[in-house]
Amino acid sequence: MKRFINLLLVLLVAASATAQTTFTSQLKASPSKGATIYGTVECDGKPLSGVVISDGYEVVKTDKRGVYNIASAKRNGYVFITLPAGYEAMTEGSDVVPQIWAELTADAQTPERHDFTLRKADNDRHVIVAVADIHLANHHNDIGEFTDVFLPSLRAELEQYRQQGIPAYTLALGDCTHEIYWYDYLYDIGDFRRTLSKVEYPTQFFNTMGNHDNDGGTPHSESVDFDATAKYRKAFGPTYYSFNIGKIHYVMLDNIHYINEPGGKKAKGIVGSRNYTTEISRKQMDWLAKDLALVDKSTPVFIGVHSPIFQHKNGMNGAIISRIPEQNAAELTSLLKDFEVVHILGGHTHRNRVTYGRDDAERPELKNITDHNIVAVAGSLWYSSGFGGPQIGSLGEPAGCKIFPIDGTDIKWYFKASQYDAGQQFTCFDMNEVRRYFKESGEANVFFTRYPKRTNYGNFEAENVVMINVWDWASDWKISVKENGRELDVKRKKAEHPHMLACLDIPNTLWLGKFSSKNNRRKAHPHMFHVVASSPDSTIEVTVTDSFGNVYTEKMERPKRFHRLMK
Repeated sequence: MKRFINLLLVLLVAASATAQTTFTSQLKASPSKGATIYGTVECDGKPLSGVVISDGYEVVKTDKRGVYNIASAKRNGYVFITLPAGYEAMTEGSDVVPQIWAELTADAQTPERHDFTLRKADNDRHVIVAVADIHLANHHNDIGEFTDVFLPSLRAELEQYRQQGIPAYTLALGDCTHEIYWYDYLYDIGDFRRTLSKVEYPTQFFNTMGNHDNDGGTPHSESVDFDATAKYRKAFGPTYYSFNIGKIHYVMLDNIHYINEPGGKKAKGIVGSRNYTTEISRKQMDWLAKDLALVDKSTPVFIGVHSPIFQHKNGMNGAIISRIPEQNAAELTSLLKDFEVVHILGGHTHRNRVTYGRDDAERPELKNITDHNIVAVAGSLWYSSGFGGPQIGSLGEPAGCKIFPIDGTDIKWYFKASQYDAGQQFTCFDMNEVRRYFKESGEANVFFTRYPKRTNYGNFEAENVVMINVWDWASDWKISVKENGRELDVKRKKAEHPHMLACLDIPNTLWLGKFSSKNNRRKAHPHMFHVVASSPDSTIEVTVTDSFGNVYTEKMERPKRFHRLMK
């Protein structure tokens, strides 16, 4: 009997975590002529007027009775609400997905009613947790690492805000799952939502799609980009939508155009190559124009996407390029040009990068835009931690998330590594000791013999060099290094990250036998700084100042040991 009750509870949780609750209001409503979707919006039993409702094509507002009507063709299969300022969406039980949409159930010609209820929220001061690329697949303890490493770190960081009564919300930037394993390991996007509920994720969770959240079991066709989102839409609803928290307008877009042509890597249940392009679709752009037309231009706008939109051409500074087609980017910036402040948040690359549009004088249309590329929660798909080392991203910086404390329209941010306190924002390497490690490592010698284009730090010739990786470096940060009170000359140089080589690429190649020509390409990290000390055992004092005047320091006693297992 006990086993039966436990199974029943599991099934109830699973059901509640994969369907939006339908709320029926006591307010009177009836469809207007031509309307196929209608309903009400209320709070505490009272109607809310002026609330924006959409089916992803049409955008309307509730009237003074709290009633809305949409003449919808029901092409997306849902209707959603844009949360108004000063309110929150409801959630049910331990589920953290906000109830901002309803699934459509009638045919395109039949009017159907969907009501929404909200609760008041004092959230002009709030915190945004930006997470990207969680990549859960029920594979090599990834769920355990997410539960036992990332979540305790996040909860501890948010505790300071909770004690002040400041609410927190999560913006998830896609690739919460990994579709190539959906059928092999029986874990898809619906299972991910159930995991959030099971682990009692600490905030409401606003999600958008990544390329790996598409269903690779959907055959290639003209409609595959939409068809492959079916499981996502069942679990998380709209693939693009907007909401307001406090004085900020948030927009979530799907900038992955899924193609899934035949071929590619074979896996159980996968029927194509899982290929895609990065762009904002025509229907999203048309909807976005209608959405932004209702937003005051003094309102800061956050746009969440999976793949970043802009980045510096050489990864360092100066010229900025678009990661989506130039015409697509031009249309987006045209829609955003009159807003005073725009932040674009993306993941996908598994690395940190901050791009200020103002840094490129040749592209004045970008002056109001800051593009944040955020390292993966999964680091390198949980591999480096699986090898016993720290959780690191694809270029070596720590896995983690980005925290945005927001007070009205005052916006700040900082990077929070999963395995470090927020007070640490860089790593120092004593290159004398790095050289010793690589020279004495038999595995490293095998790796570099096979891949001579990679940086063999066992052959590092310069003496007494200290290399500093500043994890979330931006053009307005500052760095100072002193040796015995004497200022050293700091030079920024692209370089391969010692941890990436020792903790990820070498064991991934040699331990798993993943020999590939791709491993012979140098992976230069742009956030590396070099200084030369006068001796091998002097103490170095490093001071890094971020965009908001926060100062981070390390008194580095040398020699400083290097090993692949160290954080």
